Amino acid sequence: MADPSPNTMMTCPYNPAHQVEHYRMHIHLQKCRKQHPNCNKINCPFDSTHVVNDVEIDYHVSVCPKRHMLDNQLYITDDDYRPTVEIVSPPTVVTSEENWEDDNTTSYKPDLSKKGPHIITKIKGATPSERRKARMEGIKNYRPAEVNK
Repeated sequence: MADPSPNTMMTCPYNPAHQVEHYRMHIHLQKCRKQHPNCNKINCPFDSTHVVNDVEIDYHVSVCPKRHMLDNQLYITDDDYRPTVEIVSPPTVVTSEENWEDDNTTSYKPDLSKKGPHIITKIKGATPSERRKARMEGIKNYRPAEVNK
């Protein structure tokens, strides 16, 4: 059985008065499912737009038109379609005496007294005018003095 075309109208399983185009059915079912929380309906495991009563799910699963996708994956009868995979032994693990988690090193703490002129630091806790003044001084120190011509 072929899929319906996108513009085919389908009937909502929750409310038969709802007629929905096929390509919008999954969106409509989410909304309608919220409006009918006590309805005993279950989604088909092969197609989310198939919603059936919970007592009919076993029959539907056995005759569902989308079931062929699963059957094609499970029952491959021709060996030409199966790829041959070589069995590779796992690589040997080389043990090492080095353990990086036992290192007791401190993290990097830069020394601001040794910073170069090209680094402009931001002053914390200062007013905007003080920050602007410090930034301009940093820029002035960074740029070489212009030679008057």
